[in-house]
Amino acid sequence: MKRLKLTNKDISHFDEVAIAIAVCEGEKIHALSVEDSMIELKELVQASGCEVAAELILHKKIDEDYYLDRDTLEYVVDQMDSLGATMLVFIDELTGKQMKNIEDLSKKKVVDRTMLLLEILSARSNRRECKLEIEKSQLLYRLDKLEAFQGIYKYGNGICVNNPNQRRLLTDEEKIREKLDSLEVELSITVKNRFVQRSRKLGNELPLVTCIGYTNSGKSSIMNQLLKLDPDHTEESSIIVKDKMLSTLDVSLRKSTLPNGSEYLLVDTVGFVSDLPEIMKDAFRSTFEELAYADLILTVYDSSSEDVDLQRKVIDDTLNSIGIVKKNNINVYNKCDKLALIPDSTDEKVYISAKTGYNLNILLDTIQNSLFKYKIETTLLIPYKEFEIFNEIRKNRIIDLEDFIHTKDGIELNIVLTASEFEKYKDFVKSNS
Repeated sequence: MKRLKLTNKDISHFDEVAIAIAVCEGEKIHALSVEDSMIELKELVQASGCEVAAELILHKKIDEDYYLDRDTLEYVVDQMDSLGATMLVFIDELTGKQMKNIEDLSKKKVVDRTMLLLEILSARSNRRECKLEIEKSQLLYRLDKLEAFQGIYKYGNGICVNNPNQRRLLTDEEKIREKLDSLEVELSITVKNRFVQRSRKLGNELPLVTCIGYTNSGKSSIMNQLLKLDPDHTEESSIIVKDKMLSTLDVSLRKSTLPNGSEYLLVDTVGFVSDLPEIMKDAFRSTFEELAYADLILTVYDSSSEDVDLQRKVIDDTLNSIGIVKKNNINVYNKCDKLALIPDSTDEKVYISAKTGYNLNILLDTIQNSLFKYKIETTLLIPYKEFEIFNEIRKNRIIDLEDFIHTKDGIELNIVLTASEFEKYKDFVKSNS
């Protein structure tokens, strides 16, 4: 019988401590190697505020009653008290039958990967729509496995017990169905309000640059470094960076300035994880919908990882599954300070280090060149009686004194416009005659 592998972590400060378990016939789980999947699972446990005391990987067929065979499960359960473990965490999604059988035998909390992901998102969410979507996913998950939630989850405490508002999740079928109907109504109202707000934001016409990437690839750190290049940067405008998986769920939006003086909006989104469970995709949808409005997408990869190709596949597959198509895109390979040899950067691929600042100026120039690829340099002559037009233009960019002069006919402004801006202000374009 294979023995537990101890992690030798200090568990004294944790209320809940896990033994992490994986059973796999092949060499891969969730598109990763079994070992890398176990590393990801342990990071998810830590992201939920708990710790792992030991792990067990079995290369065999999954048992339909207990996930792992009963003899091995009894061995694991016998070790739990001496290790200080309070729960069993499984790398796969369990059936209701498996969860109930394991809890009945162990008398301990049973958590699978899907529950863990939902718990982390629940704790991270702040926006009302995200909270509603996550609670909906939590209840749908329970509805499919009701027999598993009639014991510890009905009366216990800790992770995977509460909804995003810190209220105990329902365990009764009738009440769950009533709550799901209520959530659908609330979501329809919230989504309608979001589209109204979005239509107002679009009137701003500032270019929108959105960061996406595999979780923990350094998106928030890159955003902070780009924001620091803004002459008007303050520490208050920085984004909180946490070295944890799925540390960002709600959209972070900041305004910054390009080297040419034009302002733009920079948006961070939730990190991607391998093999996102189907039941969670709605919870991600409202966050990823920002991508549909982006003028430019920065796709961030951890260049020091051996699984860069997998990161790319996970991102592309997830976006395709929720109907988002990447348009104007720059691939950003972060953490290149860990590489022995740094490849050359191009207009579509930039190697940077948010930690050391390497090539951040190149990235900013690439962003500017990409945003202004289809823009028009022109001169506007704005009559003094139309001065509000000049003020309107100034709201969306920095205009220096050398950019305009006062003439007898009005304000003569040298400017670079987007195609839509050029169409809007074409009546003020100065004639060459």
